[in-house]
Amino acid sequence: MREAMLRAELGDDVFGEDPTVIALERRLSTLFGKEAGMFCPSGTMANQIAVNIHTRPGDEVICDEGAHIYRYEGGGTMATSGCSVKLLETDRGRFTAEQVEASINAREAQWLANTSLVNIENTCNRGGGAVWDLKEVDRIATVCRKHGLALHMDGARIFNALATTGEHPESWGEWFDTISICLSKGLGAPVGSVLIGTADMIARARRVRKRLGGGMRQRGILPQLDFTRWITTWNG
Repeated sequence: MREAMLRAELGDDVFGEDPTVIALERRLSTLFGKEAGMFCPSGTMANQIAVNIHTRPGDEVICDEGAHIYRYEGGGTMATSGCSVKLLETDRGRFTAEQVEASINAREAQWLANTSLVNIENTCNRGGGAVWDLKEVDRIATVCRKHGLALHMDGARIFNALATTGEHPESWGEWFDTISICLSKGLGAPVGSVLIGTADMIARARRVRKRLGGGMRQRGILPQLDFTRWITTWNG
């Protein structure tokens, strides 16, 4: 890792000029079939930026009662984005499309919070590492599209899930508007997460990241995994 730090090509990441960061963001976004990516110092920041770009103050987010964005991110969903949450009772962190459908507030009910985002965590931290079924995610994504809701995945341990199911990352990427990918858990890098999504979403996310203090200069000096080598090994 220290040798990689010495060899890293550097530039100003705030201006999009750090080639090491650009390569990392491009590698992960392409892997999941997304247009763009953005490095964040932490998974919490990546998740909270996603909440922010998908919602407006006063909106409501649907998530598991043990979701990381609710329990372990310092109240960021409420404090940073001004959103309330609707907590679902789940099977070790996994809920169903029917639960989502039943939890969406009617648009015409002006006295209720506007439901705008559904959050899925994979694997589920408080569920003992429970892995989501892609078929259920498909059904939840269909409900979200029907009602005009965004769908975000807190992919803190997404590569652990993929190692269990044998599925390709792109098969997961197609269902979500944004995904946060933690580099410091299953992948073993020392720091950071990458938020991926459409080019427009990530452009908006960069402004929020700067506002939250996540704009960094020669960020490429932070050691990362050799993703090309790792993906080759992971693909067998």
